[in-house]
Amino acid sequence: MKKLSLLLIMASLVAVSCTNDDTPEPDTAPVTIEKENYTFMKNAGLYGTAEKKRSEDYSSPFEIVGVTRSGNTMDITVSFQTGCETNKFEVIWDGLIMESYPVQTRIFVKRNASGCDDSDEIETTVLTVDLNELIFQGNDPQLKDAVITVSNASKTTGMQNADVVASDKD
Repeated sequence: MKKLSLLLIMASLVAVSCTNDDTPEPDTAPVTIEKENYTFMKNAGLYGTAEKKRSEDYSSPFEIVGVTRSGNTMDITVSFQTGCETNKFEVIWDGLIMESYPVQTRIFVKRNASGCDDSDEIETTVLTVDLNELIFQGNDPQLKDAVITVSNASKTTGMQNADVVASDKD
């Protein structure tokens, strides 16, 4: 009888620990900072939404032309169709840094555009992210080697230029 009870307890613990709850935890310390040509958001809920819904339905289409990183500065070059009344970019981070070597993190870039006409002209701009100010605030020495994956929220995983990896070693 003791063995049966112990087996039932272990089975219930395994069942409880394996539940798949898709509801994101509320971010206890969200941050929003307006920068020159984008808004930086540290928000786990918004990050989770970007990760699940990434597509042209979620983000206005754009291209990540390139990502370069030098020390604590990362330049994300994006191109997009001109002719929109509003055109704003968001850089979304969940606040997590993976404990690997080198450490890693991921951000999403989202474009919000409205009032667009059918222009064929393409505009290119650079989103300059100060990693020390926005992500690496603790000045932890291991973060200088961090690898950052920059994901285009208007593209699904596997599409060309959907995810671009940047490190200070590039």
